[in-house]
Amino acid sequence: MNVMTTERALSEATLEILRQTGNPFRNFFARNPDDDICARYHVPELFAKEREQLLGVVDLYRAEPTPHSELIPVLGNKGAGKTHLLHSIKHGQQGAGQMLITPGTYQKDTSFLEYLLFQLIDTLLGGGKQKGRRPLETISEELGRRLLLRALEAMPLAEQMELFPAPGLSGWFRKLGLGGTQNQERLQWLVEQLSRAVNPTLLRRICAQVQLDADKTCDLVWKHLDRTETHNTAGVMRRHIYHGLVRASLLGDESELANFVTYGFAELDYKVKPSRQELVLALFRVLLECLQSLKIPVVIAFDQLEDLLLVRRTEDGHKIAESFFAGLVQAMHQLDGICFLVFAERGLWNRFVPSLDGYIQDRLNNPVHVPGHGTIKALRLEAPHADLVRRVVQARMRPTLEGIVPNREGEAPAEPGPAYQFERVANLGSAGASPSQPCVYPFTEDQVQQIARTEPTLRDMLQQFRQLFDHVVFGEVQKPAFDAESPAVTTTVLPAGQMPSSVKSAIVVEVPAQAALPRACANAFDLRGLWAQSLNEANAKLAPEGSLTGATRELQAGLGTFLQICHEHGVKVGPWRLQHVVADFTFSEHPTYGAMSIAHWVCKDGQPWKVGIGLFLGRGAGKPRDLEIKLASLDMTPQVIDHLILLRPDDDVALTGKSKTIWQESERKGLHARLEPMQVEHFTMLYAFPRWLAALSESLPPGHALPNLGDFVQDECEKLLEQVCMPVSS
Repeated sequence: MNVMTTERALSEATLEILRQTGNPFRNFFARNPDDDICARYHVPELFAKEREQLLGVVDLYRAEPTPHSELIPVLGNKGAGKTHLLHSIKHGQQGAGQMLITPGTYQKDTSFLEYLLFQLIDTLLGGGKQKGRRPLETISEELGRRLLLRALEAMPLAEQMELFPAPGLSGWFRKLGLGGTQNQERLQWLVEQLSRAVNPTLLRRICAQVQLDADKTCDLVWKHLDRTETHNTAGVMRRHIYHGLVRASLLGDESELANFVTYGFAELDYKVKPSRQELVLALFRVLLECLQSLKIPVVIAFDQLEDLLLVRRTEDGHKIAESFFAGLVQAMHQLDGICFLVFAERGLWNRFVPSLDGYIQDRLNNPVHVPGHGTIKALRLEAPHADLVRRVVQARMRPTLEGIVPNREGEAPAEPGPAYQFERVANLGSAGASPSQPCVYPFTEDQVQQIARTEPTLRDMLQQFRQLFDHVVFGEVQKPAFDAESPAVTTTVLPAGQMPSSVKSAIVVEVPAQAALPRACANAFDLRGLWAQSLNEANAKLAPEGSLTGATRELQAGLGTFLQICHEHGVKVGPWRLQHVVADFTFSEHPTYGAMSIAHWVCKDGQPWKVGIGLFLGRGAGKPRDLEIKLASLDMTPQVIDHLILLRPDDDVALTGKSKTIWQESERKGLHARLEPMQVEHFTMLYAFPRWLAALSESLPPGHALPNLGDFVQDECEKLLEQVCMPVSS
């Protein structure tokens, strides 16, 4: 078999395999910093220098836990690879690890400190993983070891011996001063295990091996904290947070920590009742101290700033940006030890920042000195060069081509099929490639070079490879459904007899009027695929115990965004439709419970009902307090709402004791309120909704608005809509 015949057979057989496996360039952008597509097609050399610089900035906060908070902008065109870079920092193996928080959608009327605090709490208690572990697992393990070791070292020897159970007659021997050798060996082994810098064994397993009871160990640490911690506000908060983390590590009980950081911190016995902002600031600082004591840097990274600020679908983008950056600079003043990263489109940054107050600009542009990298003011992501583009193509094609193996003679088999080796494909299918050069099949080196030279961003390159793959493998290129036809420019020729005698010639140029942004076609997007992916990610984050409580404000923000989209896209529930929405309305002095959304539901030509919709997630002692604060919104002067809907997890709907008394009192006053039992899947929808919307906005073609989502929302969220609307008569 000659080379030409082998090449032809190889190409046909391999193309058939590629047709079956599909286009590996179909997913050409990362939807969020947790998208696994980044890890699947990661190329370590891509943005390696920028990654090292950012990790160098993070390490500054590891070496010195409380430097001034600083900000590093990471700028690039849309599709430059900003989200992929953030993913590699958050989940990659490079670097020593950090607590990386990626906040969700920002509402301009929200207190910025509250916004950041509850993003931190959501990240701490949620099920999302960083470098393979939940942040709570890493923090509770390390802190639990330290606190238990300190508590043991502070105890007298006799009390140390009493920690270990004495079976049978051993207790009598111990009273006589005999038989203590075994307990001393246990204690010595335990101290050695706790003192190790790196110990993969879980703390609860270490305690179990020396028969140290977990509940007694938690009590031991609590007594130690009570003796050693100060009794001011910060000390009391530290005591409760540390104890909650120890219980999470030893008992797997995260509820105590979740209840304290959402409820208990506001109910401490204060001599002078602090304001809402003072409570938020105090809790924020204590949480930062806890992380900084473990040398865990706190990094808050704002990804896809244009979607975070909703500037693509609102007209008051400048107002939102001013509020956001003013709040960011204020947070940098009030909180030390936070590394802020802002990943933004270069055009958006250049449009908003120069119009800000001069002082805000100075803080945003303040340079940071990084050892080994010099002074960094901002990072700019440029288009990768051709060699890196080739590596990206190889990473995309490798999973398909690696499964191709040769026959014994190393030649193509007589019948086409998946029986060729990856290197053979490289040699025969990639024109201009040397035998030792990795494969870019089914493309040629010239095609890769041309795309790398002519396309401005990595995403544009991947889109070109997607179209080229379709052309080479399938013989056609699908035209995007959202491509809008450009308005035609008309040409009119005036007869010579109608021209004035002084005019020799004339050209009339008709410029089409600038129309409003066209809506993208809903059929152009995999709405259900994106929705399913967002739901899966939300499910993982809300799976652990305490995560739902910790995500209270994030869920409330999701509810506000959900109602806003329903209003903008004309969603109706029976005869009811939305006339006005206040996405985030805060009241009372409680930072967690004093928030709700307001929806004005109108039925035909009737007067609108002003409906407050809030999350009722308080547990234990927080349950009656949460209910009391929410019901108080009906007594505001002037009146803000006519009706209140409280969304309660369906596993704890019954009102008993103090909660029942508060509810009955509101009924006697004639207040209109109703309790809606919600399944976990509906809370998951609220959590996923802003992230799904951001992914959808990110995939929009230039110059297009969101497609109409009314039908999709009504189909996918029918039950949820009924729960947040006025009753619909059957």
